[in-house]
Amino acid sequence: MSRPDIEDRPDLNTGKPWSEMDLFDLANSVRLGDPVEEIAGFLCRSRREIREKIAELEQTGELKKRVAKAAAGANRQHEEPPSSP
Repeated sequence: MSRPDIEDRPDLNTGKPWSEMDLFDLANSVRLGDPVEEIAGFLCRSRREIREKIAELEQTGELKKRVAKAAAGANRQHEEPPSSP
């Protein structure tokens, strides 16, 4: 019995369609400079799937836009006053 290559090791979401939240989290992780291994674990996908999605988004120019959107969201979050109970 052969073991799957670590790059292709399936996880909970491997092979499932990418939601907008998945794509936001991917872009934010790229923005933060997280390693592929960490992103894959966080999104429950294979390392290969993460690399392929990043490459796809880079090729279409979508990654840069999504990273900027994630950065804007992070900046807004820091500007908002804490909510009171």
